[in-house]
Amino acid sequence: MTKKEFYRILEQIVRKNPHLTKKVGNLAQKAAASDSDAVSDAELRDYMTAFPFLEPYIPAHPESVQSSGGRIFPVHQPFSVEIRQRMKLAEKNEHYRNWADAVKAVPDSTLPLPQVDHAFLRSAKEIWHQGIYGNEDILHAVLRHTVEYSRTGKTMPLLLVGAPGVGKTLVAKNYGKILNLPGSFLSGPSASAGRGLSGAPNVFVGAGAGLIVQSMIDHKAGNPVICIDEIDKTSAGSSRSADFQSELLSALDESNAAWYDNFLEIEVDASHIPFIFTANEEDGIAAPLLDRMEVIRMETPTLDVIRCITREFTLPKALKAYGGDRIEFGAHELDMLVDLLWTGGSHSCRAYQKAVELLVSHACLDAMESDRKVSITEKEIRQTAARCAENRQTRKIGFST
Repeated sequence: MTKKEFYRILEQIVRKNPHLTKKVGNLAQKAAASDSDAVSDAELRDYMTAFPFLEPYIPAHPESVQSSGGRIFPVHQPFSVEIRQRMKLAEKNEHYRNWADAVKAVPDSTLPLPQVDHAFLRSAKEIWHQGIYGNEDILHAVLRHTVEYSRTGKTMPLLLVGAPGVGKTLVAKNYGKILNLPGSFLSGPSASAGRGLSGAPNVFVGAGAGLIVQSMIDHKAGNPVICIDEIDKTSAGSSRSADFQSELLSALDESNAAWYDNFLEIEVDASHIPFIFTANEEDGIAAPLLDRMEVIRMETPTLDVIRCITREFTLPKALKAYGGDRIEFGAHELDMLVDLLWTGGSHSCRAYQKAVELLVSHACLDAMESDRKVSITEKEIRQTAARCAENRQTRKIGFST
């Protein structure tokens, strides 16, 4: 790297971090003491050790730098002269102020990539089994993508396909936990109706950054996990939905290393963002999009699996939330609830969760009013199951008379 390029990086640091001006000045003096017109790799390493704030701004060889927690990648190049001039205008011009604040808030680098080893994989499996029962084949796919991401900083997007309530969102959240990265969970239909992925130009009222850059800003990281729920419902026939899938196609392309945001009018490297999508079915997703994803089909759980999930996860979670020390919910009653709901046609984990929470919340209220322990009875089990079955069959929206 030439000294001229190095000094440009120092200017960028001061511009975005005025509080570092004194330290950057000391670093510039140290670099100027060398007679060479270039800054060697060895000198860069020494500088990054002595001045850690420098690390995210230095282009690595070949493309990343090593930090104490794993590799990190730069998110954007130094701002152009035009962008810098407009940022100066923002101090006196309200029209540019929101834009300038957003540009300044764009993170300079990704968070460190996970360092995958035996201990990491053991911990990842513990995280998975704390919230998800079984699904070992899906866990294997998640770990395989995690290893790929730790090695390259990139991984193919995942698409979870399954009926409502089978646990797609839960899997997506655990994916982020395993990667140890913050995440944005977006509704596909809502995302396609807003600013979209690439933002709205600053000439419009209410304009703002697109979902990709906004997620980076919100989490102060260039590689947040982005989960878009119900991606199949973004193709409901409207032109706006079609545009969203076209945007998404560009975002998942290899060229997203230079992702252009219409509001910020700068390019950011979005290639290190792990994407994960959920869908009830594949029919609503364009074929070119499917080609860029690894499709994982989640089967509807069996009765035995539902029993285990309800016993090991759903009930303990509900008891903890509502105060389980004053509620007695026996194994026999729980199995009866599961059997009644299953016979009534409920095969979604979400339906069992709602029923358990309904019973526990009523029991909690009774325990508080009577100031004693309360046991959930078979009669209450049957009444709740019947109510759930009725709600499932007749879902009316309107005004009561």
